[in-house]
Amino acid sequence: MVVFASCENDDTDFSHIIDGAEVEVKDIEFDSTPLDEGVENIPSDDNDYVENSDFYSVVKVDYRGMTAVVSGDVDMVTVFVEGAHVTIHSYRHNIEYVLKGSSDNGSFKIYSDYKMKITLDGVALHHPSGAALNNQCGKSLYLVLAPGSENTLSDGDHYIMSGNEDMKGAFFSEGQIIFSGSGILNVKGGYKNAIVSDDYIVFRPGNVINAGSTAGHGIKANDGVKIMGGVLNVEVTVAAAKGINSEYDVIVRGGRTTVITSGNPRVKSDDSSSCAAVKCDGSFIMTAGMLNLKSTGEGGKGINSDKDISIISGKLNVVTLGDKGVASPKGVKADGDITFGKADIYVYSKVGRAIDAFGSFTFGSDYASLIDSKHFFEIKY
Repeated sequence: MVVFASCENDDTDFSHIIDGAEVEVKDIEFDSTPLDEGVENIPSDDNDYVENSDFYSVVKVDYRGMTAVVSGDVDMVTVFVEGAHVTIHSYRHNIEYVLKGSSDNGSFKIYSDYKMKITLDGVALHHPSGAALNNQCGKSLYLVLAPGSENTLSDGDHYIMSGNEDMKGAFFSEGQIIFSGSGILNVKGGYKNAIVSDDYIVFRPGNVINAGSTAGHGIKANDGVKIMGGVLNVEVTVAAAKGINSEYDVIVRGGRTTVITSGNPRVKSDDSSSCAAVKCDGSFIMTAGMLNLKSTGEGGKGINSDKDISIISGKLNVVTLGDKGVASPKGVKADGDITFGKADIYVYSKVGRAIDAFGSFTFGSDYASLIDSKHFFEIKY
């Protein structure tokens, strides 16, 4: 075990471990090729799995341009349709909603006190003035992508708010969002974020999800983000935007996630904020999978954690290409400790520190190769 004491302002260069090596800057690009992830183990007592709940009533919504047709007569469910904007008031549990078709001026909004299943089966919705999919229920939303389907959700360039309701992105949920299935989902945020939960978000194996925003964050969750598998591609371009932004922990346990940010810092009179591929107010924990991160704007960061970073296994690639200005670029930054286990890790920062721990920086000693310098860190097992 190798331990270095480090801090945010420590410029100590550990290049003496292996010095003089030529650095090949990796080209991080999006890859939407589905993964062969095998059979998923489903715990019978875990509420994050839609398979552990029965949804025996079905409401279908077929979007047809400027109109929408709703079928499935379910007691205690009220449906309002205005053009292609569908609003559901549900006072009953165990309901699945199946959305298909397309509209350039449509949406799906639901009020309920019960967890629900929403299946996207080839739907394309654009809401010019709000969220395309808007869940005002604080319970679990199981978002299932039908096998072989491709689905798109997008918002416009302004929002018309409804009272004091939250509406923070093209796909917004007051409750948890648990993604599953085996389809494709494209979410595009034009006025705010792409995918937002005021609770937590789980990505399960099987899907390909492409989330991007030109106005805010890609993935935003208050109570944590957990990536269990699947393919997740996230791109944000606006100043100070985060690809994945969590006010709690971010946990990666599988899949292939690629995040690219290109915005510069946002400067206010008393503060400044820069882009990060992954930003968490809690800890960052990775135990499996592949994570590819790139930030090209001034002061951009790969992983930025307010607590600890622990990468036990898997593969991590980080590239930051931005200059230093009001914010300093960093590859992997933690206000606490950084611990690397037996993971293959590549971190390159053109002008900033590759690894920056306010606490200790620790990695295993039984590696096959190691390069550890100020701007470049690479370890292989």
